[in-house]
Amino acid sequence: MKTSLLILVALTAIISPTFSQDIFINKDTLINNTWKIPSGAIIKFGSKGHISGTGTIRGGIIDASLEQWIFDTTLTIIPEGTYGKDFSAKWFGAGRVKDNSNALQKGINTVLANNETLRNFYIPKGTYNYGTPLIIANTYKGQYSGSTIHMYGETSFWDCCSGTTLRYMSTGGFALGLQLNKGTEINNLAITGQFKSPAGTDTAYYNTPFEKYKDANGKCGDYYFGIVIDFDGSKNVGGSTGVKIHDVAVSNFTIDYMVSPNGKTFNADILIFENIKCGDAKVGFASGQAQEKGNIIRGIYSWGSLHTLISIGHYGKSQAGYYTIDGGNIAGRCIRLFDISQSGWYATSISNLYSESIASIGNVYSQIPTAINNCNFHFVYAKVIGKQTILNSNNDKIKFSNCIFRYYGSKEDMKFAGYATYDNCFFSGTVVK
Repeated sequence: MKTSLLILVALTAIISPTFSQDIFINKDTLINNTWKIPSGAIIKFGSKGHISGTGTIRGGIIDASLEQWIFDTTLTIIPEGTYGKDFSAKWFGAGRVKDNSNALQKGINTVLANNETLRNFYIPKGTYNYGTPLIIANTYKGQYSGSTIHMYGETSFWDCCSGTTLRYMSTGGFALGLQLNKGTEINNLAITGQFKSPAGTDTAYYNTPFEKYKDANGKCGDYYFGIVIDFDGSKNVGGSTGVKIHDVAVSNFTIDYMVSPNGKTFNADILIFENIKCGDAKVGFASGQAQEKGNIIRGIYSWGSLHTLISIGHYGKSQAGYYTIDGGNIAGRCIRLFDISQSGWYATSISNLYSESIASIGNVYSQIPTAINNCNFHFVYAKVIGKQTILNSNNDKIKFSNCIFRYYGSKEDMKFAGYATYDNCFFSGTVVK
């Protein structure tokens, strides 16, 4: 039964349990126009409270269970605030439908549009399937403008499937994109896609060239991203600053984490990635341009199948930013750790990585000093995958300090190509060129 706005206000004023201006919603209610709520009034939702329609609710402090569906996505919500600290994804019905794209995006957009009163977008525990990329971005007069949000869930860093999982069902585009974000924080989420790493015997797998490492199902292309920062260069050249992504697991994308792939934008600086997990992928983490300065990866972990853990200088503008990579544990089936190309811009600093079951360290090419410190590199036996080149490098300014290069329990020769400097390092076998 449709309830007019005047009747609704009159009834809710009568049944309000404490203050006459507070509003209690305990049944389905229809709003097709603009409902202006007095300043300081609390909109309290009972267990069956829900508002539908195409109208606008302006004002009011939302008081509802974070697990409750209270608004249709066709409504425009401009609240005075929330009774707690969070705006819940479930308030727009996320988790109730087959494709949660609309509900999740509506929640993000509502927080962004009300940034003076809302900041935290909370996604409760559960699995949310969706088929359209989620975008954190504002536009003004055809240009991107700064966006700030705190988006988080209930996935602990070690969870595999019992926290908050965003399951991206499409095989194109990206799962979560940030454009010109300033001070955004993303944490405690698991994001999964449809990319499937190649299988096969160790001999075949570990000798797969980078260009041949494709989605085993043949559906996901080279530019299929999990989380991407500054994906679009069509509207302006400014990029994100001060973004923090932590306690997040991303898996089953061609590239799990991607920064500045568009080839036009700048910035993407002062980014912090902390306790990030890479699942199956072609590349775990990739960057694209020289203004990515002061960026930190503090704790990167991978126990899945991926070709290259970190790629720098090969995407976007094909420039190297200034990254500090500190701490990580890499096992599973990672073919190589690095594909780094630094020429005339900035250097990557790497320390405290533990890696095992890798074919090689990979490629490190640089014209400027590059420090790799306190790392352990443990390689798959040559008798299993054939003789591999442990490292390709080009300059004595690439310096390894206090590192271990080892085949477990074997003294077989270790093949290195190019030039580098080694200080207080251990090699399990004879180094050959």
